[in-house]
Amino acid sequence: MTEAIKNTERQILLKAEVKKIIRVKSDSAFQEMVNTGEFPRGFRIGLRRLGWFADEVDAWINERIAERDGVGVI
Repeated sequence: MTEAIKNTERQILLKAEVKKIIRVKSDSAFQEMVNTGEFPRGFRIGLRRLGWFADEVDAWINERIAERDGVGVI
């Protein structure tokens, strides 16, 4: 099975891929980030599968970089 599921316009990442990209190893740490709103919620793409749009994950990473660099922070 392919790890990335693509629709016509946006790439969908599975949970394992997202965790790898943002460097979170444990499911519980990742779930806590989602539950507290620190990371965007995924959406259901199957009975037991969640997905995240790749561009939204990239935007989240870019926001963290901007926070670190003080860009747009008042």
